[in-house]
Amino acid sequence: NRKSNIENRKCVGFTLVEVILVAMVLGLLLTASVPRFQQTAQRLRTEQTAFALTQLLRYAHERAVIQGSPMAWVWDAQARRARVAKVEEDGQRQWLTEHVSRSRPVREDIAVALVRDGAEVEAVAFFPDGTSEPATLHVAHRPFSYTVTVDAATSQPHLTAGAATE
Repeated sequence: NRKSNIENRKCVGFTLVEVILVAMVLGLLLTASVPRFQQTAQRLRTEQTAFALTQLLRYAHERAVIQGSPMAWVWDAQARRARVAKVEEDGQRQWLTEHVSRSRPVREDIAVALVRDGAEVEAVAFFPDGTSEPATLHVAHRPFSYTVTVDAATSQPHLTAGAATE
């Protein structure tokens, strides 16, 4: 009787071969998905940078109109950040001190360029009448790129996504 009970028991569990096969399949799936996750993370970092710089351009426009004095959005390539300054009558810049008047430093692997008439510039001016200098801001990390176009007549920045160019 005891012998029949032992024989009637079924083995429950996985063999070592089954466990190894499942581990190999999971390893292959993970290996294939990691680059996709990294690419998505890079796209999101680049997009967030472009969006933050666009918001700072809007802030410079709003401050110029509200305060009734020219403002400058300035890209500091050394510090890799943008800042907003009030432009004095003598042309000197007085940096705004509010936390929202400057961007966080941009990662080294993200390219940022402010362009006007085909040449790279460091600043775009916003005027109290709601106009601004025309400018195009390029934010890119291959294969992702974003372009922010500042319309001179309305000084409104327009963010668009596109393929990176170099």
